[in-house]
Amino acid sequence: MKTLLLLPVLAVAGAMTLPEPRLAAPPFDQPDMVRVAAGQIAFRPFGSFSQNGKARNPRRSALTVPGFEIMKFQVTGGQYAACVADGACEPARAVPPEAPQTGVNWNDASAFAAWYADRTGEPWRLPTEAEWQLAAAERYGDSGAEYEAADPGAQMLASYAKGISLRTKADPGLYPAGAFGLNSKGLADVAGNVWEWTDGCMQNGQLAPDGTVAETDPYCSVRITGGVHRAAVIDFVRDASVGGCAVGLPPDHLGFRLVRAERPPAPTA
Repeated sequence: MKTLLLLPVLAVAGAMTLPEPRLAAPPFDQPDMVRVAAGQIAFRPFGSFSQNGKARNPRRSALTVPGFEIMKFQVTGGQYAACVADGACEPARAVPPEAPQTGVNWNDASAFAAWYADRTGEPWRLPTEAEWQLAAAERYGDSGAEYEAADPGAQMLASYAKGISLRTKADPGLYPAGAFGLNSKGLADVAGNVWEWTDGCMQNGQLAPDGTVAETDPYCSVRITGGVHRAAVIDFVRDASVGGCAVGLPPDHLGFRLVRAERPPAPTA
């Protein structure tokens, strides 16, 4: 008889909906964000390509990039310190709380993105290489020789000349966020003196007769950074100015900013 009396109580208890677990409070104030509308860029992968047995850079191709939200400023020392205090990030170079966090490698930046996404329940991640180029707008830099420079010597001279020209804009000093002003999209400090990690990988492949990429194989132990010029940096390197830059001129400082968006489908031509 007692068992029968308990059945309605158990049925009611089983029908109750338990409250969903609440996310922890955000570790810092919501960062300022910039909405970048979908747009088209002239893109070429960064890496080592050959055509008819000779090294050659790919021809640029038009790519359409979906819209996304991106941090107006690079991740600061204070924001990164919150991740370190939470045990989710490795300690990095000590910088003022309001300055961009530098001295971080790709793994550090990825760990921060995963931690921040977990703490906020939002899809934070590193930008794709194409997203970074679209967001950088007129400040996007590429020191690589164009496809038309077919002779290896001409390629090297063109890359060197473009790189030196772009490097005149760099400055090894350390400045607070916003010191390098805004670009036309409203992003601060793009192509200042901090190169930013993307999730792009160095590519190795073959070119078609027209100079476009026929086949490519990503080498993701080397990641692409965007800044005054693109640079390919080994993923565990925190200071590429003293070594670890796989291709091209090295960055001055390594930092990052995040995108808030689900990862987009592959860009379409």
